[in-house]
Amino acid sequence: MNRMQKIAWLMVVCIGTASILSAIAVTILYILIGFPSAWAGLCFMGISGFGGLGQLIFKKDPGPIQCDERDGLINMKAAIAGFGISYGVFGILCMGIWGYYYYQAMETISIHVLPWFFGTAGFSMFFTHAVTILILYSKDNKQIEGGTT
Repeated sequence: MNRMQKIAWLMVVCIGTASILSAIAVTILYILIGFPSAWAGLCFMGISGFGGLGQLIFKKDPGPIQCDERDGLINMKAAIAGFGISYGVFGILCMGIWGYYYYQAMETISIHVLPWFFGTAGFSMFFTHAVTILILYSKDNKQIEGGTT
């Protein structure tokens, strides 16, 4: 397993753990005290920040070559996939909020939802990038080992 895969696994574990804990915390707080105070459960999303430390935790691979053309291509494809998913998530959020407010006959939205849009798009970008790296490396390894394409 190379450095990029280790960093991707760390990112997937951190964002996945943070998302699950946040969903559980928001649900429990909603049952106990209701909204809007239940949104405090989103503080567990801070755990995903540990995924960004992967560059420091996993040292560069020994040897003169750190990555080859295949690694660069996989990283580029993962970045494109991450961008596409992030853009789609942002669009769905914007249109969903617009639809909700339109059918509720409300003319304005709170500016406090804008950081949520930005954060959700960012989390989806990093998560998709990491998952795509892992998928592409696993496909590539199956082809090398003579498995199915």
